Amino acid sequence: MNDSIKSLCLEFTLGTTGQAVIFLPGLQGTPMELGSIPKQVEKLGHTICHPRIEGYSAQTGVSDYEDWLAQLNHMVDLLYQDHQAVAIVGLSMGATLGLAYEAEHQKCVSITTLSPVLAYDGWNVSPFYPLLYFIFKFGIRNWHYKESEPYGLRNLEVRRRVAKQVLTQETTEVGSASLSAKHLYQGLRLIRFAKSILSEIQTDLLVISSIDDDVTSPHTAELIQREVKSALRKLVWLGNSYHIITLDNEREIVVNETVEFIEMNFQKSKSYQTYSDEAKELLIRSRFSD
Repeated sequence: MNDSIKSLCLEFTLGTTGQAVIFLPGLQGTPMELGSIPKQVEKLGHTICHPRIEGYSAQTGVSDYEDWLAQLNHMVDLLYQDHQAVAIVGLSMGATLGLAYEAEHQKCVSITTLSPVLAYDGWNVSPFYPLLYFIFKFGIRNWHYKESEPYGLRNLEVRRRVAKQVLTQETTEVGSASLSAKHLYQGLRLIRFAKSILSEIQTDLLVISSIDDDVTSPHTAELIQREVKSALRKLVWLGNSYHIITLDNEREIVVNETVEFIEMNFQKSKSYQTYSDEAKELLIRSRFSD
């Protein structure tokens, strides 16, 4: 089974705890976007999985957002064949994809959303950006949106490094150097879908966002907090980062908060399972004794 999972992943490391974490970068992104979070999760003995989602992951063509969700669901089901618990960590549109998935399927023990996007209304986004949805609908589709300064980064050193990558590479450590109209259109469709079913989410939820995000305003994090039905929903605000918080000035905070949240929920899930197994055993003994 592990071989079949590996064939569907960009990166996969089998752990020893029976618990797995799926990592979702931004639209047309790569595992590099998640920074050091996967490595820290791997050190705890958990399985880490970066699924290759056709049409969503970098350089995999184009497909509808419904296909992204279906492929993600297939990966979760495969992991549950050999694992007791699965968590999702998503960045940017990956966070939006994770929210939409959990709202629809409700299978994971926790969702961590890093800079989730439910609107492109950050300070560096053109006020005409929302019109792209209608421009595409009316048939103007052969264009690309090219990434530009500050590339979601407040940290000048990392920003300069990414600026050099954009000049020579199709894919940088913050994602693809440009996004096609077809990808952006599906991203906007995913946002609409996620917003429509946010209230279905009951899984423990961590949201980490920057108050100075250049891509999406604080309204997204506030909307999520207000709409979801999770008994545990934690919101962490950052004050010295832009959108790609996994690589920016406060990346250590992001790593620590994320890993702590994942570990807490895995331990809670394990305790519930132990309690359930013990309760079943007591019930069986009681029946036999009667």
